[in-house]
Amino acid sequence: MKARKIPLLSLLTLTVLFSCARVPQQIVEVPEERGGFTVVRVEGRYGAASGFFVAPDKIATNIHVVAHPGPVFIKSPDEKTIWTVEGVTAFDVKNDLVVLKISGKGTPSLLGDSDAVRVGDRVIATGFPDGRHRVTEGVVRHVRSGNKWMQMEIELSGGSSGSPVRDRKGHVIGIVSAIEIPYSYAIPSNALRRLIDESKSPEPLTAWRKRKRIRAYIYSVRGQRKYNANHYVEAIADFDKAIKLYPQKADAYYNRGLAKFTLGDLEFAQGNLAEAWKLYEAGIEDSTQAIQLTPEDVYAYHNRAGGKFRLGQSTASQGDIAKGQRYYQGAIQDWTQVIKLNPELADPYNNLGIAKAILGESKGSQGNIAGAQELYAAAIEDCTQAIRLNPAYAEPYINRGYAQFRLGKTKVDQGDIAGAEALYAAAVQDFTEAIQLDPESAYAYGNRGVAKAALGDPEGAIADFDTALRINPEYAEIYYDRGRAKEILGEKEAAQADFQKAKELEPDVGQ
Repeated sequence: MKARKIPLLSLLTLTVLFSCARVPQQIVEVPEERGGFTVVRVEGRYGAASGFFVAPDKIATNIHVVAHPGPVFIKSPDEKTIWTVEGVTAFDVKNDLVVLKISGKGTPSLLGDSDAVRVGDRVIATGFPDGRHRVTEGVVRHVRSGNKWMQMEIELSGGSSGSPVRDRKGHVIGIVSAIEIPYSYAIPSNALRRLIDESKSPEPLTAWRKRKRIRAYIYSVRGQRKYNANHYVEAIADFDKAIKLYPQKADAYYNRGLAKFTLGDLEFAQGNLAEAWKLYEAGIEDSTQAIQLTPEDVYAYHNRAGGKFRLGQSTASQGDIAKGQRYYQGAIQDWTQVIKLNPELADPYNNLGIAKAILGESKGSQGNIAGAQELYAAAIEDCTQAIRLNPAYAEPYINRGYAQFRLGKTKVDQGDIAGAEALYAAAVQDFTEAIQLDPESAYAYGNRGVAKAALGDPEGAIADFDTALRINPEYAEIYYDRGRAKEILGEKEAAQADFQKAKELEPDVGQ
């Protein structure tokens, strides 16, 4: 029996340029600031978002909040005061910021020095998640060295775009713009300060929206919405339009690549390997373009690594082991870069672990046992780090268990039975942890069954295989492994039935 090749990857998350709905983490109701309205509700075509006064008659918010056609209204938290927008006085496409001149007065917020923000600082975001005036508390987890965008461990929901982020003194040090679960991102206040200094006479919204860069925003957001609705081809068409209007729009390249990766997965699942290959390569090209435009975008590296990993799988499955190894090594390099840019993300450690484990298996198949063992040990370390960062994350337990099982197999080949059994037992424990976190994981049950069989427990293995097949009745390899376990128990007819079922589902299973 052999452990399943189940590369469990957390890949290809969508860059969100508008705050999506989530359950807030730590929220308290608060009254509006004394002396007048500071934070306001911004209502446009796609519902409510947030903004705040930066001058008595000017507010700041995100471009994506007001770029779409239709009127925009500014409302006080109690909705008793409504102001109209007279025009745009300044905007910053790269930082998703716009300053609006409005037909009324409010109390300007005090801007702090975002360059002074440090990892671990407590922050407070004030806005209109789900249409209600709320305050959410959190902490800064990372600050990009280039553009100083802040990654915050603070859970926000729809309507938070444009919310001011304050420090303990109440000074605005950031503006909410994006969410990448489980984090939220804020534009540094110093970018806003520079924009305010550049303010000019107001340009009407209708004229401003005709600018190519703003039209590119609209197409990009439309593409994101279509992607979220699983309309990938249509999403790509919108990203194409955004890029044509504004070739420097990094998130359009990023998301177009994401859509191509997803389409590639669908083609791969249908057996259309050539088409899947082309889509993966195109997705890698788009990710590379996004990286060139934003070298600190960890998610672009993350997704490019996923594309290389998929090409590694595809190439190796077709017999080109050397080329497959090069793709795996390329994926490892990209995930290593992600970790250098932001060592607090669990996903890249998890993905790095499974990539190293599979590369180790490939090395082992070529007789390079020492190289395989080194990669398995590194994979175990990476998955352990992912678990440390997110103990409630089931996948790293499965992947660490897989690496420990494979390392155990090499110990058997070297005659170290005791060492192998210790690793098999550790693998069983990891798969058990994964099952506790995700009781419907067929992968965890299937792999635990394989490890139990290696420990000489065919009855326990069969029980796990039964559960795995209840969860996923199309899991061909588990039918095969259950048949092997039944053979050990002398249940020859039942074993043959499992072998036959495995062959029906996957003709090459067991080879």
